Formats: sequence, C-alpha cells, structure tokens
Amino acid sequence: MEMFVRVTALCYNDIYRLDDPERKYRMNRNHGKKQGVVSLVLCALALAFTVFVFAPVEQYMLNQSEMWFNLGDILPACLLSFVLLSALIIFIGTAVPGRVRRVLTAVVLALALCLYLQGNFLNPDYGELDGRAVAWSDYTLYGIVDTVFWIAVIIAMVWVCRKHKKQFRRAARYVAAALLIIQGVTLAAVLLTRPVENKRGDWIVSDRGQFALGRDGSMVVFVVDACDLAYYPRILAEDPDALEELDGFTWYSDYAGSYSKTKMGLPYTLTGRWYENDQTIEDYIDSCYRDVPLYGRLREAGWNIRLYTAETYMSRAMIGTADNVIAEQLTVGSHAGLFAKMMEFVGFRYAPHPLKPMLVFYSGDFGFYKAAEGEDQPYFKDNYLFREKMERDGLSLTEGKSFTVYHINGSHLPCNMDEYGKNVGNWNTTAVEQTKGVLRTIIGPYLKQMKELGVYDSAGIVITADHGRFDEGPSSPILLVKPAGASGPVAENAAMASVSDLHATLLKLCGLDSGDPAVWELPEDQDRIRRYLYYPTTRGNGGTLPPLTEYRVERGQRFVPTGTVLEGGKENIR
Repeated sequence: MEMFVRVTALCYNDIYRLDDPERKYRMNRNHGKKQGVVSLVLCALALAFTVFVFAPVEQYMLNQSEMWFNLGDILPACLLSFVLLSALIIFIGTAVPGRVRRVLTAVVLALALCLYLQGNFLNPDYGELDGRAVAWSDYTLYGIVDTVFWIAVIIAMVWVCRKHKKQFRRAARYVAAALLIIQGVTLAAVLLTRPVENKRGDWIVSDRGQFALGRDGSMVVFVVDACDLAYYPRILAEDPDALEELDGFTWYSDYAGSYSKTKMGLPYTLTGRWYENDQTIEDYIDSCYRDVPLYGRLREAGWNIRLYTAETYMSRAMIGTADNVIAEQLTVGSHAGLFAKMMEFVGFRYAPHPLKPMLVFYSGDFGFYKAAEGEDQPYFKDNYLFREKMERDGLSLTEGKSFTVYHINGSHLPCNMDEYGKNVGNWNTTAVEQTKGVLRTIIGPYLKQMKELGVYDSAGIVITADHGRFDEGPSSPILLVKPAGASGPVAENAAMASVSDLHATLLKLCGLDSGDPAVWELPEDQDRIRRYLYYPTTRGNGGTLPPLTEYRVERGQRFVPTGTVLEGGKENIR
C-alpha cells in the first residue's frame, strides 16, 4: 500500500510538475483568480439584488395600502435591472487586472453592505412623504456621522482587500452570500405575512365630461386640497387681483373642517360620514359612499353627478350614481416611468444622508402613471394637468343639470407654483403663493369661461378644501360660497359653520331642501358644537389610522381637546 501511494504521488508530480516553481506559481495564481472572480460574482449579485429586488419589493409590500398598482407592474423591470447591473459589474471585473478587480470587489461589497444597513437600520425618522419639506438642519450631526460611516466602510474594505488578499476573498464570499440569504429570507417572510393584493381594480374615476356644464343648471364645487382658512385674508391683502373673478361669493371666516388630512377629510366632505378607527380604512371607504342622501336627492331631481378625485378616496359603489365613476380596467400608462418613480422612492430610503435631499419623494406622484384601456382615462388632480386640459378643451354645455366636484392638488405641499401659475420647482414657493396661482390661473379662468357661456349667474359655486394646513397641528379649510343670482365683491360671514353643514348647503344651492340650514342661514351670533379629529400621519396599523384626537372647535378657531382619543389597530375593529 505504501508503495502504491508513492508511485501515485510520483505520477501526479510528473504530470502536473509540482516540483516546478513556475508551474506551481501559475496554478496558485489561476486558483486565486478563480476565487477572486467567484467573490466578485457574489458581491455583484448582492449589490444588484439589494438595489433592484430587495429594496423595491420590500418597500412596495410595506406600503402596499398606498399603492394603486400591482407588484407585478414593477417586478419585470426590477429583475431585468438586477440582471443588467450584475452582468455589467461582472463584465468589468473580469476584463481588468487582478489588483483592480479586488478593489472593485471591495467597493461593490462595501456599497451592498452600506445600502442594506442604511435602508433597514441607520435611517432616522424623516416623517411621512406627504409633501412636507424635511427639516434638513435638524439632521446635521447625523449626516456627518452617516457620511463618515459610509466612507469608513469603503476605505476599510479596500484596505483589507489590498493587505489581506486571500482572507478578503474568503470573507467577501461569506458576507455577500450572507446578505443574499438574509434578504431572501426577509422577502419571503414579508410576502408570506402580507398577502400580495390586486391593486388595479376594474373601475376608475374617469375624466369623462370633465368640463361639461348643464344648460338647465350647474353646481360646481372646487375642493382645493390643503387650502387653509387663513390663506384668504392674506391673499386679499397681498394680491386682490388673484380674486378678480370671484363675483358674488361669501367667505366664511369661522368655518371648521372634519379631519387633518385628505385620507379622511375628502371622504367626509363627499359623504358626511365619520371614520372613528373602528373599521379598516378600506371598509370605511367602501361603505361610506353607499346611499348618501345628497346624491340620492340629486339623482331624483334629475341632476347629472360627476365627482373628480382619486380612486383612493372613492368607492366602486358610486358606479351608476356618479357618471364619471365607471367600470373600466385600470392600467399602467408607462411601466418605465412607474419603475423610475419607484426607484426614487427606494432611493430616499437607501441612499446615504447627503444624497437624500435630491431624492425627496412625494407619494402622490405615482398617480402620473395611471391609465385605462378605454377612451376615458383616470382623473388625476395635478394642478398643471387640470389647467392644461381646461385651456385645451375649454368648458362646454350639455343638456340637463350638472353637479360637479373637482378635487385638485390646490395648495398641497410640496409647493411648486408661484402666484402667476409658473412651476418653480418643489419647495421654492409657499402655500399662499401657490394658492394665488391656483386662483389666478385655474379657478379664475374657469369662472371666466362660465361667464362667457352665460351660466355663471344661475350657477351655485363652492370653493372649499378637504382640510387646512396640516404641518402645524389642527387647522380649518377655506369655504367660499356663491348662490345662484348673487353678485358683488366677496363678503364675509362669521357664523360658526362647519363641513357638517356642507351637504345641506349644496342641496339648497341646487334648489332642494334637506331640512337643515345652509351656511348662510346660520345666525352669526349662535354658538355651535363642531367636531374635529386630528391625526398627524396616516401610518397606522391593522389597516386603520393612528390614534385620532378629538377636538371641539370653538368660536374664533379655538381647538379645544375633548379628552377623547380614538385608538386604531386590529383590536379596535368591530
């Protein structure tokens, strides 16, 4: 046996010439190169998987309730980008000398590690991406520490790869493989615990008849998102020309709203029904639009109803009641654009702090990529799109009576419109200046066209909001009302009106009676109880909102807590 081993060893040595130093050197070098390529491949896969698979899929699943599109609408682009980035890194790494390849591997691994840690552990709470500007000055120290961390990890990784080649190759393989396994297991857990929903429904809020008014009667309501009650007197003092077309209106200077944000403020405005955190938001939206007295009375009286807002705030139950809520398959207008917007969303979370100001994202921008299979397209509340379409198509008259509600972006953050309607970029103007621009270039021209068509005097018109300014605590929305036949400069009424009076007011403006007073029928000296529910963010749990704090809105816009807090969560759902 011993002789057999010796003979085998001699034959092996003779074949491979292991006693030849040059031959042995080449074999070790080739082995090292192969190990280096394996390390590069694993690191490339880890980086590409983190950026284009783990990050977007995880963020989609965690924010699924805010998305209108399906995971499958972005997944093909995610997988293609994953393959392309991996292939690009591997191609470059195998085409360069070994020393450069090791450095490239080190940098790629460092980036993968930093991105994963940043997106999942290192971020502070920047707040909800609802349009509010981030107070970057509050994060100066954090930004310095975060930047130093990223630089230190990259430098340390490059130093190790140069000083300890073999150990680095082995460690790189283990770390990259661990990243892939951890992220794969995390994604699997998320997908198993949060069922993937079909977000693209078989109905839409369409733009059908968007600028059609009734020959026999017109009722127009502008819901100017986030337009605060306090903006009107400032505009009147600073820029009265922006109000030039508002003939016959009355401003209600002590008007009170219902909620602090659109999520509930708009459904309440349209239905008059409270949400109290005792059911999921989805169930509330589905049920609150059923058998709304306002719309039943209008339909009975022969009014054509059109409600223009996002599907998020509307219910399929309105098909057959609102002419523009129709059975139509919602689709994606641009998969490339939607994927790019999703990567902006991901970038804000995963990028190092110094890059985040360039990646601040407003979740409402996903709506730009909605489309439908038929001729009628989804309505989108963007100020500029509304104005562009109005200027292109113009108002028109149709037979019958029309009741129309327009929900437009209005005064909502991020503000990007100046007082003359020009887009000056996000956060480069104020909400008051943007409101001036909306009045001057959207609502004003709309009212002017109504006058030119000869329907202004006989029309009822309301300019209101779903909520007031939402970044500084409780606030109230604006309310301006023009009854049919009213004329003259804007008047003021200090009655303690509230959004709870809105439906009775709208019925009176349409010549109908609900048995309740319209806002102009309220005595100005009468004290009333007005309810308001405040929530600073929509990030609740169990499909509900976070706790809703109840206020009583007293005369002079005094918000007094009642002591009632409506808790959310699964345990409070009926």
